[in-house]
Amino acid sequence: MLLGLDVGGTFTDAVIIDGHRVIASAKRRTTKDNLMQGIGEALDAILQHFDITNIDQVTLSTTVVTNTIVEEKEQVVDLFVVTGPGRNVDDIFPVNPIYLQGYTDHRGIVVERTPTNAVRHIAEMVQSRSGTDLAAVSAKFGVRNPQEELSITEELKDRYNTISNGSLLSGSLNFPRRTISAYFNSSVTPVFTVFKKNVEDALSVRNIKAPLHILKADGGSLPMEHMVSRPVETAFTGPAATVLGLSALGAIGNEHTVALDIGGTTTDISLWKQGRPLMTKSGVSIREYPSAVRSFAVTSVGIGGESVVRVVDGEITVGPERVGPSVALGGTEPTLGDALIVLGYASYGKVGLAERAMEVLANRLNASTNGNTTETQQQLTEDITASAVAQLIVNKALQIIQHGIDEVVRAENKRPIYVVADIVNPDVFVPAQIVVVGGTAPSLGPSIGKYMDLPITIPENAAVANAIGAALALSTIELTVHVDTKRRLLVIPELGIKQQTCTLKRVEQVVERAKEALSEEALRLGLGKDQDIEVISMEDFPVVEGWQSMERLITVKVQLAAGVKQYVE
Repeated sequence: MLLGLDVGGTFTDAVIIDGHRVIASAKRRTTKDNLMQGIGEALDAILQHFDITNIDQVTLSTTVVTNTIVEEKEQVVDLFVVTGPGRNVDDIFPVNPIYLQGYTDHRGIVVERTPTNAVRHIAEMVQSRSGTDLAAVSAKFGVRNPQEELSITEELKDRYNTISNGSLLSGSLNFPRRTISAYFNSSVTPVFTVFKKNVEDALSVRNIKAPLHILKADGGSLPMEHMVSRPVETAFTGPAATVLGLSALGAIGNEHTVALDIGGTTTDISLWKQGRPLMTKSGVSIREYPSAVRSFAVTSVGIGGESVVRVVDGEITVGPERVGPSVALGGTEPTLGDALIVLGYASYGKVGLAERAMEVLANRLNASTNGNTTETQQQLTEDITASAVAQLIVNKALQIIQHGIDEVVRAENKRPIYVVADIVNPDVFVPAQIVVVGGTAPSLGPSIGKYMDLPITIPENAAVANAIGAALALSTIELTVHVDTKRRLLVIPELGIKQQTCTLKRVEQVVERAKEALSEEALRLGLGKDQDIEVISMEDFPVVEGWQSMERLITVKVQLAAGVKQYVE
């Protein structure tokens, strides 16, 4: 059996999967002040009738890292960078970096070494001001040769408890993105470490001894202990769980599909082509900062089942704020969920309370007119009823969701074209269907289909799709191999490997070497024994000397293929 947990912004979901069936599921409120309470309640709800010794693996997705970043609650980090000549990097990082002397060129040649004595002296001065035990180190072209990054880290390790390296987190050549990843990786390590211990304790109390995995933003999972060194990759695991859940439920097909995950606070939008979800092109943005963290291309809009409804200047507004549960569940302000209850689309809580909330809104609309007819008033009959207000609220939510979908589709169709095949055979994204999951899917989904005049699918177990996706996620890791044929140099930055006697000459050979290295690392971590390996990207640049192209710079990135272990019925 597999156990999946999804800790969302509003609800914590848990499922147990046996074979191809969901045999238990539960939805409990996320307790933000004490996440373990909500997690514990969800676990207790699904475990009461099952033998826990039959659980083979526990996998979770969590908002803990995402919330820490979004709310700007990350801890102070001393960021050390080695830039060398060239691009000015002032004002592009979350903090002012500490510049260190040194330079590694584009071929991985250390042109100027970073003086170790200077590093120790500078670190002492910097730390005396910051008082932090968190650091990050990133060097331009460090992925071509991580030597300087590793040397600097060695000098800093006596002063800092946590040090993140840009080249060890990502083999991407983009220096700013790697640096931003390294900064956020260190900044969220303390909160992630506490979260890890709390989850392990919660499982231990319930005598669950199965291996614990956690989801990454790219849809793969890794053992929890491995993620302690790279917690930034657990940001945005909620959307990743959504995508995996949609895959596991088998509801997408091969048509151009818009998938929606409607939760309590937001609606996540993802696009699918030929049955595959779109990925971010270079890495996900963390707040306004572009990182090297691979992620599904998911966009959120501020509409969910508990989006607050208010009257502002005579007009109904819906979201993006969420202040608490629906009035029907004991909340203090009306929500989209209350409107759905009044219309008969949802059946939870106390209907009478929801109706009273709609009546209060109707009275506020009447009081705000003052002889003027607003757009809202024009849409209502003279006798303003609770159901009329509820329908207006739903219409407002539908407008916001459609606008979000239109923007996402427009951005996809305007993206730059990099290959000739896309020019010859352009694949314009035109939605053919909508698939909806999430807690609010059954109540709002049919209205979305009618509003947008598109076929709508709400799969069974849609309400706990994210937990299903987490439970069934395949383990995945990625590696990058750089080869400079002239210097006979091979570098695998994520593993800190540098070999000076490389004899590889062709890109096909580098691909095979990358797959071998990935297989070895997967075996070391106990992952993906029979799992497919896919090539994520491949670059092959000729190095011209004189009038002949004699040598090459080759970069290959591979990963254990992400996806789900099986489908569920």
